[in-house]
Amino acid sequence: MKTNGYVYLRINKNYTATIRDLNSLSEYLDKVGDTDHVFGEVTAVSNVHKTFLNEMYKIVNMHKKRLNKRFIGRETSVVRNQGSRDARVVGSNSEHLLIEYEMPNGTTALNIISDMYSADDYKSITYKNAMSKFEIDFSLLINNPQKR
Repeated sequence: MKTNGYVYLRINKNYTATIRDLNSLSEYLDKVGDTDHVFGEVTAVSNVHKTFLNEMYKIVNMHKKRLNKRFIGRETSVVRNQGSRDARVVGSNSEHLLIEYEMPNGTTALNIISDMYSADDYKSITYKNAMSKFEIDFSLLINNPQKR
């Protein structure tokens, strides 16, 4: 899909692409994919139909989702309840990662984080809500004593 207008789309902190052709954007992301945490930010739009923008956002979200999947299974350390806890990325969606950690008493919890580098900036989520909002690798979940 092409447009006569343009969209300025941040690819990474050093590069903003001028988007006029969505096929070209898809090919670039598949081949180069040099995105970082600012990827997907739109800085300008001119003479672009809403359908073009919606399709562009679908491509951006698919790429973000693919990027976030690479973190599934990785371990990190988080500070929760006055202590350092080992955590593992167990799921992802296009915007966030889902981590699970275990407390010394054996209970577990899920947190939503934006990226691996800001694991201490989080939001708690229940297991029930996480099931509908994330693609989860169930084999990575700790045997959850809260469900017994």
